[in-house]
Amino acid sequence: MQISAPLPHVDLTDAQWGLLAELVTTPQRDPDSSTADAEAAAARGIDPGQVQRDEPLLSWLKLIERREGRLAATALGAAVHYRRLYESSELRLSEVARLVEEHERVAPQLTLAVRRLAQGAVSFEEARRGAARRTA
Repeated sequence: MQISAPLPHVDLTDAQWGLLAELVTTPQRDPDSSTADAEAAAARGIDPGQVQRDEPLLSWLKLIERREGRLAATALGAAVHYRRLYESSELRLSEVARLVEEHERVAPQLTLAVRRLAQGAVSFEEARRGAARRTA
């Protein structure tokens, strides 16, 4: 399935993001269907009551669906989930780069190595060697 429109911006609670992440990983039996399924969900850190509260919204947003007695992420749900992971990783990487740049005068080689590694210009090993070099 190809999504032709831009991905929508979705504001979910932490519990809703968590449920979506679980369902992207693997479809789950509906915790409301049996005690065993509720226990299996709880063992995965999923609150069955929270699933019951969150499912209508996530289904309405077309992020999850019921398939053969299981809850599963849709293609749109997976795309939204992975976009959130990407954006979170991008933010963390920019924070690392900013932290290193704050210490540029103390460790200029490290700053350059981290910047080049973040840009994909060098491998991890090349960045390590570059950070270890001392200016003459």
